[in-house]
Amino acid sequence: MPPFQRLCAPALIAVGLLAGPVNGASAEGRACPIVNTLTGRPDPAHFVSPPEANNDDKAPIPCNSCADPANISQKTCGVYRFLNSEACAIGHCADGQGEFVFHKEDGRDFALQYDTRYRNPARFPKARGENCRFLVWATQPVVGIEDTNTFAGRNYWLDAYLASQTLVEPPFPRDDLALAIQPATTRGQHQFHIHIGTLLPAYRTALAGLDPTSTRLSVNGYDFRVRFLKVGSGKTPFEGVDLFSIVRDMLPARATDLPDYGVLAAVTDGGTGIWVLAARRFDRIQLNYRQKEECRLR
Repeated sequence: MPPFQRLCAPALIAVGLLAGPVNGASAEGRACPIVNTLTGRPDPAHFVSPPEANNDDKAPIPCNSCADPANISQKTCGVYRFLNSEACAIGHCADGQGEFVFHKEDGRDFALQYDTRYRNPARFPKARGENCRFLVWATQPVVGIEDTNTFAGRNYWLDAYLASQTLVEPPFPRDDLALAIQPATTRGQHQFHIHIGTLLPAYRTALAGLDPTSTRLSVNGYDFRVRFLKVGSGKTPFEGVDLFSIVRDMLPARATDLPDYGVLAAVTDGGTGIWVLAARRFDRIQLNYRQKEECRLR
């Protein structure tokens, strides 16, 4: 298979009427071997959710990426296989799931997907009307939110933010922008990716009235742990921020909880602040992917 080519007072507020978390018991994080069996590199504090606890990510060796021969043939590694295929060797490609463009410049290395499933509602009824959904994909074999040692040093949140402002037409409005990553329990793919959308009304309302010192928030059936981050003067949102380290500090069992916690990050106050929300079994449907104007890759 060819390589990638280019590549504080607690507050509890309850709002919203949409469906809450997917039913299912919370996963108990299982520790991976100290040395990764695929890469041979140390892999401490890497915990995973077993396949039987997940809705769709059934990779049989969850500690290893899609590069593991035992995982790569699985449906949950479908995007990884496609991005590694000859079809994507020139740096851009498309399939029934969307259009992909690879970016590797200024220290950035990712693939941006424009999800076009809404164009075929007969085949993808859940995507009907979702005319503005984008995803940032890691170009290297990285599993997800729990794969802390593999993505260390990479700021995919900054990649997703910059993509939403410079690689998408029209650019996403900053104060409505929402970025999200799902945990192993609810994601469909075993390859790291961040969803780009906007806030649903329930979230917009809740965050608008939330005190910056708040640490808890209930929206649409999710019990979020929350934290407000001030963007430094002259800084771009997410610049110089290790968001996953911050999230680990927010969770009761730290890294052990990562396989079961998803994250939503919302830019606010004209780009001068970021709300970080983490909840068990968080699902990407908690973002809005419908806009008045159809989006496209720039």
